[in-house]
Amino acid sequence: MRGIDRISELVSGGFTLARRLWIIGLALLGAITVGGLLAWQRARHYERLFHLVRLDPLGLAAFGNDPPKPARIVFFGDSRAAAWPAPAGFAIVNRGVPGHTSAQARLRYQLHVSPLKPELVIVQVGVNDLTALAVFADDSDAIIQTTIANLGEIVNQARADGSRVMLTTIFPLGPNGFERLDPATAQIQTAIERVNQAIQAMAAPDVVIFDSAAILADESGYVAERYRDDILHINLAGYRALNEALSKALAELIQD
Repeated sequence: MRGIDRISELVSGGFTLARRLWIIGLALLGAITVGGLLAWQRARHYERLFHLVRLDPLGLAAFGNDPPKPARIVFFGDSRAAAWPAPAGFAIVNRGVPGHTSAQARLRYQLHVSPLKPELVIVQVGVNDLTALAVFADDSDAIIQTTIANLGEIVNQARADGSRVMLTTIFPLGPNGFERLDPATAQIQTAIERVNQAIQAMAAPDVVIFDSAAILADESGYVAERYRDDILHINLAGYRALNEALSKALAELIQD
């Protein structure tokens, strides 16, 4: 009987081990599938932006051909600016273009912002410059310095128009588990921190610094989980957190 019991235990144990191996295998297959889908979606997104930039480098067709109307406040920059909803109680014209770098923003400023004659321009741009470090890692210093210079030139163009500037720090990244394995993620994050230090140094009587990075980041320095949409973008909760602080800042800056 003991022999039969022993055989039963071994068979049962074998089935249990096989079941566990199946579960582990299915879990790995699921993770690989999800990772592949995310990578494919991201690749398609960047391919679309790449071709869009080739077809319309400055986003000339982004806002139609209607004659511009004066606007008191303008959001300006990349996709992060484009997705930024106006805080309650403030009418803001949005001139953000997804995929744009600081160089593209600088070149289109007089086309998209100057004709609006804004009292205040809120600028969020630069992350698309710095994500290029994933490909041009050896050009880190040059890319960082060019980004800083372009931001300074945008400020100068606003000054020439008589506009005040709210220069927002660049949102940090919000990597998922797969992207944390990419060494470029940490390099890009470090570059964002360096540019944000330069942004802080641009504070002046006509340049207000809005530290969006500090609002969104957790203790790791990356965008907090509750605010993440993907590695580059934040969700509506993130924008609500930004607008809570932005509303107070605008109330002090914009006088009726």
